[in-house]
Amino acid sequence: MTEPEIRNHIDTLQRWLAGAWRRLGDPSLTAFDKRELRNQMKQADAALRRCLALSVELNSAQDASGKADVRAFARPDMRFLA
Repeated sequence: MTEPEIRNHIDTLQRWLAGAWRRLGDPSLTAFDKRELRNQMKQADAALRRCLALSVELNSAQDASGKADVRAFARPDMRFLA
């Protein structure tokens, strides 16, 4: 898969999951329908994670070839004061 195809799959899966979450709140769904929708959401989530991992692999391959700069994201040191 090429990077634009992966990006398209990611966008499509994200939109579908957002719509599924809205649909899950519909009171007219039966318990069976909700269970089936949750199962489909789990499958879509797994596919989304695979696409994201593939995207990261492609980006790291580009970084290794010197096409893009490497940025490391660290957990910020935050404190909440009351």
